[in-house]
Amino acid sequence: MHQPYYKNLRTGTYLLPWVLLHGTKDYYDMAYILREFEGIKQTFNLVPSLLIQLSEYAQGTAKDIYLDLFRKDAADLSEEERSFLLVNFFSANWEHMIRAYPRYAELLRKRGFYYAREEVQRIARSFTDQDLRDLQVLFFLSWIDPIFFERFEELKELKRKGRNFKEEDKRSLEGVQREILSQTIPLYRELFEKGTIELSTSPFFHPILPLLIDTEIARVSMPERALPRSRFSHPEDASGQIRMAIELFSSLFGRRPKGMWPPEGSVSDDALRMLIAHGIEWTATDEEILFLTMKIEGRRDEMGYIHEPDLLYRGYRYVDGEREIRILFRDKYLSDLISFRYARMDAKDAARDFIQRLRTIAMRLEGRIRRPVVAIIMDGESAWEYYKNDGRDFLSFLYEGILKEPTIRCVTVSEHFSEERELSPIFSIYPGSWISHNFSIWIGHIEDNTGWELLHETRRLIGETDPEGRNTMAWQCLYAAEGSDWFWWYGDEHASENDEVFDFLFRENLSNVYRFLRLEPPEILSVPIMVEEREVAPTRQPLNFISPRIDGYVTDYFEWLGAGFLEGKTHGVAMHETAPLIRGLHFGFDISHLYLRMDVDTSYLKAEEPHLSFEINLLTGKEEKILYDPKEGIKEEAGRYVVSFVRILEAKISLASVCAGPGDSIRLSVSVKIKGFKVDRIPKRGLLSISVPTEEFEREMWYV
Repeated sequence: MHQPYYKNLRTGTYLLPWVLLHGTKDYYDMAYILREFEGIKQTFNLVPSLLIQLSEYAQGTAKDIYLDLFRKDAADLSEEERSFLLVNFFSANWEHMIRAYPRYAELLRKRGFYYAREEVQRIARSFTDQDLRDLQVLFFLSWIDPIFFERFEELKELKRKGRNFKEEDKRSLEGVQREILSQTIPLYRELFEKGTIELSTSPFFHPILPLLIDTEIARVSMPERALPRSRFSHPEDASGQIRMAIELFSSLFGRRPKGMWPPEGSVSDDALRMLIAHGIEWTATDEEILFLTMKIEGRRDEMGYIHEPDLLYRGYRYVDGEREIRILFRDKYLSDLISFRYARMDAKDAARDFIQRLRTIAMRLEGRIRRPVVAIIMDGESAWEYYKNDGRDFLSFLYEGILKEPTIRCVTVSEHFSEERELSPIFSIYPGSWISHNFSIWIGHIEDNTGWELLHETRRLIGETDPEGRNTMAWQCLYAAEGSDWFWWYGDEHASENDEVFDFLFRENLSNVYRFLRLEPPEILSVPIMVEEREVAPTRQPLNFISPRIDGYVTDYFEWLGAGFLEGKTHGVAMHETAPLIRGLHFGFDISHLYLRMDVDTSYLKAEEPHLSFEINLLTGKEEKILYDPKEGIKEEAGRYVVSFVRILEAKISLASVCAGPGDSIRLSVSVKIKGFKVDRIPKRGLLSISVPTEEFEREMWYV
């Protein structure tokens, strides 16, 4: 369970509401449901920076700009505040959270599923005070877990009412929010004391420990990637974040944690030794780290079963001289089934599939491991908004099925290690995270590296100015800036409508270090790190020449086989995808042409299709812009391009027409427009950079 630290420590204001929203939708019910299934045990990892934010919301001391606008009488909202509501108060899963409330869906249609920021003020003028009051209520109501509607009469009444809410309804809803939040940490403490769950924690502000200890460790898994010019190496900060985490955990739950999840599963030899030095007994990371440590290829068959089950489904001990720490390696495939795939299946079928997979693993390991263990490790709060009924149906079928299955038993991590003493030793571990077994999300991109440079300079300053650590607020701001979340949004891997807020919070944390030291922050910290016109690398490079038919349909599976690909990014806020408009961009070549295919989700575009158009921008030796309206059918300019859209957007562009030849670089973007305004773009920021292949391309790729 983790959220970024959204509080500006100087102003005391929360700039994003996700702790509050997940606090009423996910944290309580994930533990509460276990009361119904005696025998199901779980381990919850609670990040300290989440716990202190939850506590402030529960106590009613959190200053949140979203809550402030919720409390304000809709009739008193300024024009700017009305626009803010329309931009931000539809940040919920459209399918499972907004459609559940007919009035909420009606307001979304009125605003428009996709819209241009330039039009927000005009759209806002069409919303009445009652529209906006209903929106204020329904946004926060949609973020309350369904189980609470069984327990709170106030929620039943609000749902029954459905629309035409009054100001007193908002005060009633806020009271329920506070009640839920105030019960959350006590519930975890109660189940922890009963032994139903185990609680573990992470370093305080969720830093990537190996990078905090020494950024040079990234070279092991990323030897070709450019790292920051200034080497950041402050193991004392990493140690401090661990110590602070243990202290907070102990104060809240009455005992030290035995386990610690390293943020994003990031490990290294130095990081593990540090956990050992702080008395941590166990940790966990990803299966790919295990296979790279063992120097083997972790292969799976066509059904997703691992070829080396003897290696994965057992516990290990990392040995450092006379000391050790125990480690579990998660089954990535099974964890990702719950996180990303089962939400699209019938809940009962998904639970049956999962249990059958566990049975198969048990069968394959029979007689080979005395007590095999399967570690399912996933984000605790992010998956459920994509499930019907917030995942409750799936979890109920899953837990019920596990309890009926004699070959499966749920245990906490510490229980497993107390029962299983025969652990294979590891004396060195491959440094990486649970994402692509490296640290590329957080370092190596120009934006990431800029962030590390600024962090390095601020750390140097505070170390020289306050070496004894007496200015606790300045140091707290520095530690907050060391968190992983700011770097998550830098680079081209992730994008959201709140990128600017994350960028601001990172730079503001650093600026606040200066302010608490009574120094003027340097001007560079007022300059956004995110580069609007950066170059973006594709998700996948082309493998061969292609020659698709340009008709606006996926005519044949094979016509785009071997094309390059850029994944579409979330069209939502922070981690919360609402409905992706552009799903991805395929690209490829023949000797004379560039081919583009953009997949668009039209499920929310029906009413807007008469106003839909596209813009293809290419930058080579010259700048080329292709404007296309689907009402034109297949649009062709002889010797230049052919474009078509029916189910997908397809284009064939002459390389000669854009002055591009073998070895040249093409930078491009593709935009979707409604009524002439851009509503989505791929890439979200910057330009996709691709290279025109030579005539020997296919022969070269064959040998590769």
